[in-house]
Amino acid sequence: MAKYYRFTLVLLLTALLNGCAVLSPNFQKPEVEVVAIEPLPARAGNNLKFRIHLRVFNPNNSELALSGLYYTLRLGGHKVLTGTSNNLMPIAPYGQNDIAVDATASLVGSIFAAVNLINQNQNTVPYELEAKIGLSKSLIPSIKVNRSGVISLNQYR
Repeated sequence: MAKYYRFTLVLLLTALLNGCAVLSPNFQKPEVEVVAIEPLPARAGNNLKFRIHLRVFNPNNSELALSGLYYTLRLGGHKVLTGTSNNLMPIAPYGQNDIAVDATASLVGSIFAAVNLINQNQNTVPYELEAKIGLSKSLIPSIKVNRSGVISLNQYR
């Protein structure tokens, strides 16, 4: 019985030490950027769907094991796209991975964003990306990453 407790204690300590990389004071949040957005073929009765290509950067010296990703993309302050993925590869230390995830467009948010773009008649639109990255080998279950910037509309003309 004592061997069982020792084995369990050693196993627990090993698991804790593996998860401590995220608790390290030198741990930096991964970065996420939008690489491309492509429309998917429409099906009858379905919402508008897009494939979002994201690039995730791991600025740490330990592997980043991902369990999932949930994100929203806002254009001009309006929630336009929402997507999830749970089939993600780990990211090597100081590495990066490109991830393609399918997203569903919010009809109301898309209409409001389009109306704002038409009314403002500008060449750029502000965007906000909010991502929740699930971690599988960590004491912390997830990390939130926010990114904002401006998208040039001239590239789509």
